[in-house]
Amino acid sequence: MSIARRRYPLGLRRRYVSTAFLAFSAIASFAVPALVWGQTATPIVNEKFADLDPAIAQLREEVGQERREIVKANMLLTESEAKTFWPLYDRYRAARVKLGDRKLKLITDYVAALNTMTEDDAERLTKEYFAIEKKKIAIKEDYVAKMSKVLSARTVARFFQIDQKLDATGDMILAAKVPLIH
Repeated sequence: MSIARRRYPLGLRRRYVSTAFLAFSAIASFAVPALVWGQTATPIVNEKFADLDPAIAQLREEVGQERREIVKANMLLTESEAKTFWPLYDRYRAARVKLGDRKLKLITDYVAALNTMTEDDAERLTKEYFAIEKKKIAIKEDYVAKMSKVLSARTVARFFQIDQKLDATGDMILAAKVPLIH
C-alpha cells in the first residue's frame, strides 16, 4: 500500500492526484505549448539551447494530449456541443502554440543573456514580453467571440476558466523557476 493510500482518504487522494496532474500539465503547456495534432513544428529557442529541441517536441506532444484530456474532463459538453467545440479548441490551441513559440524564445533568450544582459537586451526582452501578453489577450478575445456565436455563454466562460487555470498554474511555477535579472 502506498504512503498516499495509507495517509489520505480516497477523496483527498483523487484531489491530490488531480492537482498534481493539473500542475504538471499547466507548467509544461505554458513553457512549451502543445502541438496541434498532426503538426511537427520545430521549437524556436535560443541557439544555446538548440540541443533541447527533440525533448521539447516530445514534451509538447505529451502535454498537448494531457491538456486536451483535462479540458475534455471538465467541459461537460453534450455530443452536439462537442462537435462544435473541438474544432474551435484546436484552432485556438494552434494560435496559442505560435505565441508559445515566441514565449519560449523569449525565455531562452533571457536565460542565455542572464549574466551578460545589457540595457538594450533588457529593454528588448521587456517589450517582447508585453507584445506577447497583448497578443495572448487578442487571441482570447477573438476566440471568445468565435465560440460565443455557436456555444452558450456559460460553456464559453467555463472553457476560458479552465484555460486560465491551466495557464495560471504554469505561470506560477515558471515564475518560481526563472531567476530575477541581475
